[in-house]
Amino acid sequence: LPFVIPVGLGLIDAQGHDMPLQLADEATAGERSRVFVLTQTQESLTFINVASEPVPSLLRGFSAPVVLAFDYSDPQLIHLLAHDSDPFNRWEASQRLLLNCALQALSAEATATPENCISTDTVAALRAVLRHPQLDAAFKELVLTLPSETYLAEQLETVDPQRVHAVRESMRLQLAVALQTDWEWAFETHYQNGAYTSAPGPSGRRALAGLALSQLCLVATLQGTAIWPATAARRFQNADNMTDRLAALAALLNAGHALAIDALKQFHAMYRQEDLVLDKWFALQAGCVDKGGQVLPAVRQLMQHPDFKLTNPNRARSLIFSYCSANPGAFHRADAAGYVFWADRVLELDSINPQVAARLARALDRWSRLVEPYRSAAHEALQRVAAKSGLSNDVREVVSRALAA
Repeated sequence: LPFVIPVGLGLIDAQGHDMPLQLADEATAGERSRVFVLTQTQESLTFINVASEPVPSLLRGFSAPVVLAFDYSDPQLIHLLAHDSDPFNRWEASQRLLLNCALQALSAEATATPENCISTDTVAALRAVLRHPQLDAAFKELVLTLPSETYLAEQLETVDPQRVHAVRESMRLQLAVALQTDWEWAFETHYQNGAYTSAPGPSGRRALAGLALSQLCLVATLQGTAIWPATAARRFQNADNMTDRLAALAALLNAGHALAIDALKQFHAMYRQEDLVLDKWFALQAGCVDKGGQVLPAVRQLMQHPDFKLTNPNRARSLIFSYCSANPGAFHRADAAGYVFWADRVLELDSINPQVAARLARALDRWSRLVEPYRSAAHEALQRVAAKSGLSNDVREVVSRALAA
């Protein structure tokens, strides 16, 4: 049955301006951005006095919570990214562009090492956004943040988690290298914000400076240079707020730089009495970029930390959930060690807090879409949990539903 669907839309001309919108049955042109309420199974909107072929900007302001299929070309998306007056659609255009690049790389020969996945035109469009003098810093940070591995996997019928991880990491590195001088400009012009305030302007500037620092540390680690990791270490030491300190720590950690080791120790020493901050410390390590399988051993070691208590739901979520549910590149291991860890923790938590265990059990909801050897290994882990006698109803329901999929 049809739903009531409000569709906010505009038409953008070749010069990047919104066109006046005039329907065929209207005497004069109306506003340049309008909301049309669709109530039928099928409807048509016919606009007149359209001088040249426009690029449609659809669902402006996220006017309806629907998935709208429109076959935009990459040049059309680049046009929207450069000119759309609606911030949501401008961001959406960037995400679609990056998604298209990722999907194209994922569809290539699986044995090939993905390099330069992002097209030259897309890189140029992202550079223009980063350098744009009028755009908000927080908006720039959102536009230049890649779609997550989880989101990329959701677009695929069958998922090779390590392939998805490799493609996204290749894209992250490509943007870091291609925009290196732009990232330097972004950091130098946004990191100084005076006394801390939570106002939107300074918050956005901190976010963009943090992203730039992360990209610069990634390039520095690749090239073996020390300037930007040292800058991150100093920023970690001298930060007057949690956002900047965490961003500097994350930049070192996700670049795999050796300076992250001391920074992690110092962060713990600074905030060991602050439970919520320690949750961030655990989550940061469990959710960091996996470089050669180091995350799972680190998680196992952190479970032995004096400040980790499995009986504390927040602490369990910060470490175990951050690994199993939010770090697919580290969780889906070819040796199945991640699935073994997951099964052990689900069973262990089930005897402590069945609701938390059931939530963790959902990490393998989509096991049937995995390619081999992940699919068989995940299935075996699910069966192991399901076979446990005395399993709570909460966990049994989740696991049984997953196995029936």
